[in-house]
Amino acid sequence: MIGISQSSEKRAIIDIGSNTVRMVVYNGPPRAPVVVLNEKVNARLGRDLGKTGAINEKSMKAALVALARFAGLLRLLHVRDVECVATAAARDATNGQAFLDAVRQFGLSPRLLSGEEEARASATGVIAAFPGAHGIAADLGGGSLELVEIAEGRSTGGITLPLGTLRLPDLRAAGEARFSETVRKGLDKAGWNRGRGQPLYIVGGSWRALALQAMRALDFPVDDPHGFELPASEALRLARVFAKGKLNDVDPRISASRLATLPDAAALMVEVIARLKPSKLVFSSWGLREGLLHAQLPAEIQAQDPMLASVAAFSAAARVTAEDALAVARWTAPVCREEPQDRQLRQACGLLALAAMRTEPNLRTEEAMTWALRKRWIGLDMHGRGMMAMTVFANSGQTEVPEQFTRLASQEDLDRAIGWGLAVRLCRRLTGCSAEGLARSSIRSEQGRLILTLDPSMRPLYSPGVAKDHKALADWLGLECAVCDQSGAALVD
Repeated sequence: MIGISQSSEKRAIIDIGSNTVRMVVYNGPPRAPVVVLNEKVNARLGRDLGKTGAINEKSMKAALVALARFAGLLRLLHVRDVECVATAAARDATNGQAFLDAVRQFGLSPRLLSGEEEARASATGVIAAFPGAHGIAADLGGGSLELVEIAEGRSTGGITLPLGTLRLPDLRAAGEARFSETVRKGLDKAGWNRGRGQPLYIVGGSWRALALQAMRALDFPVDDPHGFELPASEALRLARVFAKGKLNDVDPRISASRLATLPDAAALMVEVIARLKPSKLVFSSWGLREGLLHAQLPAEIQAQDPMLASVAAFSAAARVTAEDALAVARWTAPVCREEPQDRQLRQACGLLALAAMRTEPNLRTEEAMTWALRKRWIGLDMHGRGMMAMTVFANSGQTEVPEQFTRLASQEDLDRAIGWGLAVRLCRRLTGCSAEGLARSSIRSEQGRLILTLDPSMRPLYSPGVAKDHKALADWLGLECAVCDQSGAALVD
């Protein structure tokens, strides 16, 4: 198709960062990979580095639990192309190597990136996202800030500074003048004097949260922060406001953890703009992970236009199949309340809910609701539309019924649909909807309990997030949670 390489092979990146431990599974066109699974845990590995120099036990345990789950999911999904990298926390901690040795026990092969390698990987992600980009890429992580120059498809002169979001609160506690001096001295010590009058490409979750808040403050007509631009003067004005904690009318897509770091991230942005004096800021949702993927590609695929690749793939991509939805419907059937006329409707609702997961998080619920309420579905009546939309909502973890849905279906029907959506959510997050995952697990209600039965190989996949989904469904059905093996023995206290 128009000279664009297509691929159905899944590829995964595991990014063991100072703040979050994340796994992203991609497929689709190599030049414009599509996210099919994205999970993270806020392990905060770098939380105590400034005080003790080591990763604390609680953070290490949280990270290892997450990594055990990630490794199990990758096996279920038969993802063989896996790159696992560790950044500042593992690099700087006195027990970093011991932690990485523990990670290897899961069959993963973590590669410890140097500060320069981390900077260049992030820069490569920016280059991949913005062909022809020139200027400075700035990536703010939990443990460090990376700066690297980019031009003509290459990156040069990367540096790393100990200015990550986990370190910023202590640095700012000494006062704004001392904080400003710390940033200046860090740049001077690294010999950094580049970027004046050039674009500054902004990478990192806390800075993307800042972009979302800026877009809301400016009533910007687009809600995806990727490619959002601000003149340096306007970015400086907004960053100064946000640094003071003046966050009225907070964008609801900003998580509580990101919201907590936003004032500190804004204060650092003020200093970076003041020192580098860029022409404008360009926010990028692509960074280290996408840079690692891009670096694996042959030169001829790297040269492809990512816009054409992504548009072509979206136009041609096959959505979730009816067979996929039927398999999930069978798995969830023991705990889904269903009227005789509901069987095909429940499968259709599940199909749409699963298909919604193939698009970006900021579009997912709204787009799927539009599909449910506005697209022409032959054979679907008004009450079925309301139940379909409510299933999609519950699949996203939302159980509050929007007023417009009550005009289409009764509360009893909508309550049933909420149960369907919560069951689909639990199923897909536990098993990844893989055939093996579905076969090695089951769910049923019995004697006032919502019992999840797991093959021992599935136990690492029962993460705190999955446990939360299990409880949400149990609470909705008025049941208690239980997790057992095939013999009925409890797997979780």
